[in-house]
Amino acid sequence: MLRFLIFCTAFSQIFLNRFGIQITSDFSLAPSYLFLYVALAFAWAKGFVRIDFALLTLFAAVVSASLFSFVYGRPERSFPSLGLYWFVYFPFVFRPINPGRPDRNLCRLYYPLLLILAAAGVLQFFLQFVFHREWLFDYRPFIPPFFQNKNNMNTVISIGGLIKSNGFFLLEPSYFSQWMAYAILFFGVFGGSFAAGALFLLGLALSFSGTGIILLGVMMVFFISSISFGRRLFLIVSAAVFLLLGLTSQSHLTFSRLEEFRGGTGVRTTSAAARFLNPRITLQEGLSNSVLSFFLGNGPGTINKVIKDYEGHDPVWAKLFFEYGLIGGFLLLFFLLRSIHASQGSFLFFIPFFVQWLLLGGHLLTFDVVVLFVLYYKLAVYY
Repeated sequence: MLRFLIFCTAFSQIFLNRFGIQITSDFSLAPSYLFLYVALAFAWAKGFVRIDFALLTLFAAVVSASLFSFVYGRPERSFPSLGLYWFVYFPFVFRPINPGRPDRNLCRLYYPLLLILAAAGVLQFFLQFVFHREWLFDYRPFIPPFFQNKNNMNTVISIGGLIKSNGFFLLEPSYFSQWMAYAILFFGVFGGSFAAGALFLLGLALSFSGTGIILLGVMMVFFISSISFGRRLFLIVSAAVFLLLGLTSQSHLTFSRLEEFRGGTGVRTTSAAARFLNPRITLQEGLSNSVLSFFLGNGPGTINKVIKDYEGHDPVWAKLFFEYGLIGGFLLLFFLLRSIHASQGSFLFFIPFFVQWLLLGGHLLTFDVVVLFVLYYKLAVYY
């Protein structure tokens, strides 16, 4: 039964990404997190995991610091955002009774799902040349409103007259590209057909998203030595072909994203600047208001309510410290790292998980990366 619940969590994380239970007008609760809580409750009842007192104490400190942030924060602070913050990170108080390094378990769980996702994403991209249907890239209008994922995502994005692949099932091309990066890691380290590896690489390319490339680059820096010579050669040759195509064809659209980090003085207005550069300005302005805001933050849910004359996203490193200050921010980081260490997982997945969570999107209160963390460090050993 626990294996089934773990599978349902991973399955819903990918294939039910556009579904959700409506909580507010612009926020929906992901099915994957509901399955995760059911899996954790079942594992706890059956003695597979237990609540660690030290971790529970640390979580209480995180909750206390966040309450101070709420009390002394800006008037725009949000109690639902605070409650969601607690809900998202409470599962880290658990630790497995028999901790281990379930690397292959995680691969066995996700690899077939990612193979289907890659095929769907590639097919989606090429079908746009055959017929034009809005549902091909966003079928949420066919889902009853109460069960739609209403989170604010850029689902349909065009580039150079083409629409980026979002994997058909996912909310954003960036999500698709990051999943393909994990698929390539699974392929390189644990095996799989070279046809599957080529499919994963093609899916990554057709997402036209830099976040997956960044994530894959981080993975390769740390884990290239763990990949067999044949697969290493395959990935190197594929990268060389991709670079060659990028210099000689319309694939230069992908490389043009690098230009978004360049140019001019002052605040940049590109997508890359909004994701990676402008949040630093928001954070600096938010923490310099007063001593209280520096140490306690501006309060839950405030980063996107601040009036700005530029576009800025809310990556975890900015949102966490802007809203909860130095005390709350470092407490959450210490709590997560202590929980991960107590679960004794391997180094293999910690780096990509942490980089994806911290840098590559507004994941503080979204569930995708947190589900990966909890599944791997708390439950995958039993899959």
